Amino acid sequence: MSARTVTLETVDRGTVTILEPGWCRGHEGEPPQRYTDVTHRSVTARAAGMLTVHLSQAPYLVGSPEPYPVVSVQLDYNGDLRADDVPQLFEAFRSVERVVAFVAAEAIRLRGES
Repeated sequence: MSARTVTLETVDRGTVTILEPGWCRGHEGEPPQRYTDVTHRSVTARAAGMLTVHLSQAPYLVGSPEPYPVVSVQLDYNGDLRADDVPQLFEAFRSVERVVAFVAAEAIRLRGES
């Protein structure tokens, strides 16, 4: 996917035009933010009702800009299980593993396109 440009309103630099990676879902509806906080995000994948994962890149961060996409993961599970429900949990973890591995492979692939 090739990069395109997008024009954003920032609170500290006014209107800026930046490169937007082809995998970015876009910035429509986002409120103005600081230039250094501009973050590109891909669509979000969900797994097993307990994990969300997407590509993310914040190329303008001060101190540690992200030149390549990173894998952003949120794991949301808290609960008690009966012992005989543990195999189902392990199956859910395998689903999570497949989804995260897919997104990580995409991030690695995109590094080669930069």
